[in-house]
Amino acid sequence: MSQTKYEAIGDVAVVTLTNPPANLFDSSISDGLEAGLRRAKEEGKRALLIQADGPIFSGGADVNLFAGRSATDARELFGQVMPLIGAIEDAPFPVIAAVQGLCLAAGLEIALAADLVIAAEGTKFAQVEALIGAATFLGGVYRLAERCGSARALEITFSGDQYPAETFERWNIINRVVPGDQLRDESLAWAQRLAKGPTRAHAVSKRLVNHSLAHGPRETDRFVLDAATSLFDTRDMQHGVGLLLSQGSREFLKNHADIVFEGK
Repeated sequence: MSQTKYEAIGDVAVVTLTNPPANLFDSSISDGLEAGLRRAKEEGKRALLIQADGPIFSGGADVNLFAGRSATDARELFGQVMPLIGAIEDAPFPVIAAVQGLCLAAGLEIALAADLVIAAEGTKFAQVEALIGAATFLGGVYRLAERCGSARALEITFSGDQYPAETFERWNIINRVVPGDQLRDESLAWAQRLAKGPTRAHAVSKRLVNHSLAHGPRETDRFVLDAATSLFDTRDMQHGVGLLLSQGSREFLKNHADIVFEGK
């Protein structure tokens, strides 16, 4: 039985973790997130919001999954879940994670796979795996390093300490901190704004960032010629260029929030 809920709100898909109070990560949540991503793509959604019911975004993995497992068992277990991380990162639209309460271990790794993270005031973040003699099996330590550098990533991972949202925002790990009672409205509004934008261009920007992280800027200078120039054939870019030419730069920039893109 899935412990997630899927909603379509206009062009935004919302996937909610529905196993409060701790929303512990297990196969039902993993399967539900994968199914939500798949459905959002099939329905042509233009942004995805991942959120959670209850006071806690996620307390991490259900530790019952670890008891009595051998290294071979663990390799199979995490090998089945790891594709979810890639699927979130490779989604052809912006993905926002909205978190509250606690965002720990596997829950943090899911959030780090999202493009953007918004947190409620008072949220605490941690990679607590070291406290049980484990590593970050879903890529947490090196995805933290991408955002805040290796020294901070190792500090967070070695210590297992809980860090306030404001610290993670200052370290460039998350994007925004908002009052708790505004989290759902703010995150949905952000997703809806992105969904109105040039989602084909956003998808290319995601590919360029990921390619550069994997291969470096100079190699991506070559990749960009294939990945980005294809946007010249899209209706969205031709529409945007036409508006700029007809309105002039100053008027265009003043009215940019009113531009309607089709994702084509």
